[in-house]
Amino acid sequence: MSKPLEGVRVLDFTWAQQGPYGTTLLADMGAEIIKIEAPGGERGRHIFPPGEPGAYPLGYFVAHNRGKRSVVIDLKKPGGKEIIHRLVKTVDIVVNNFRSGVMDKFDLDYESLKKINPGIVYANATGFGPLGKYAGKPGVDIMGQAMGGIMGKTGFEGHPPTPAAASIADQTGAILLCSGILAALVKKEKTGKGEQVDVSLYAGQLALQTWELTTYAMTGIKSGRGGTGHPVASKNGIWRVFECKDDYFVIGSVDMFRFKRLCHALGIPELSDKFPDDETRRAGLDEINAQLEIEFAKYIYKDISKIFDEQDVIYARVQDYDDILNDEHAKDNGYITTLNHPFYGEVTTVGCPIQFGGKPTELAGPPPELGDFTEIYLEQAGYTWEEIDQLKKDKVIE
Repeated sequence: MSKPLEGVRVLDFTWAQQGPYGTTLLADMGAEIIKIEAPGGERGRHIFPPGEPGAYPLGYFVAHNRGKRSVVIDLKKPGGKEIIHRLVKTVDIVVNNFRSGVMDKFDLDYESLKKINPGIVYANATGFGPLGKYAGKPGVDIMGQAMGGIMGKTGFEGHPPTPAAASIADQTGAILLCSGILAALVKKEKTGKGEQVDVSLYAGQLALQTWELTTYAMTGIKSGRGGTGHPVASKNGIWRVFECKDDYFVIGSVDMFRFKRLCHALGIPELSDKFPDDETRRAGLDEINAQLEIEFAKYIYKDISKIFDEQDVIYARVQDYDDILNDEHAKDNGYITTLNHPFYGEVTTVGCPIQFGGKPTELAGPPPELGDFTEIYLEQAGYTWEEIDQLKKDKVIE
């Protein structure tokens, strides 16, 4: 089956995570990603965890750059910018995640490139957006989490602000980057005109908290920290982590019908009689949660999950990475999959989170070796082999 973005070409200047994962999603959808790297490669090749000098990149680069093609150009050398200008004529999209102003220094900003290709979709992924006093300020994931306020809501009262144990600002920014690009492509398809797209780490973190921030703005009521649940939802209903004899699990959205059935199944019908509706349950949550903790501690997970299933309680086990990597459901949907790597062989990785045609999306391939497509794309851009050899001698390309 063909993929939705087959035939779409992307000139990808991204590095590290926010930008690269956004273009990886485009690759998953069928786009051809031309990854522009400086000599030595982008930073993502060399971090998390660091390998031996000259070693193949590890998981960080594999996860964020699968299915791409690498072109090495030194933009600081004469001739480097000209190569990009020629390539721009052949692509649909240009993407970068440098801080605001960096691309302008090389005349690779939107205003410059749309003169070469008026239909270009040009996407910027920054730390804080293109406008205002923070424009141009550098930002990485943890800055997005901090500025976005989510660190101050995660964890327990009296403890320092707590970052999430994953790069949620980078990944959210990447997903928004992909979404904005897709919308701009629709505009281009309809009008023939290009578009500039801007997303940021900061905006992504605010977008994760739309109803929480809006509720606070409208009411002025401070919700405190999330603890084992959510800063607002856990104060209004059963929405948190619990422990049984041998495991941890979460429960959420326990309405009055589920609450009554659950209490009867656990042998504590008096608890549902005492708190029969949403208002009384909200007021009695401390007592309810304390009683549920006692009851759940009597069961192993296998038995308590059977009760939940019978009573249609909305729950889930807290999985660790080993659980996820061995989860047949995740594999059936392509959420966890494998790809063939030229150095490591078959490697397990997180797959595309989007399906088309009711089937898991097949990954486009492994990440590129540094400069593996440099000569091919220069030849396509009209350079002769004599010119390519000279650019090599001048160390403009590798």
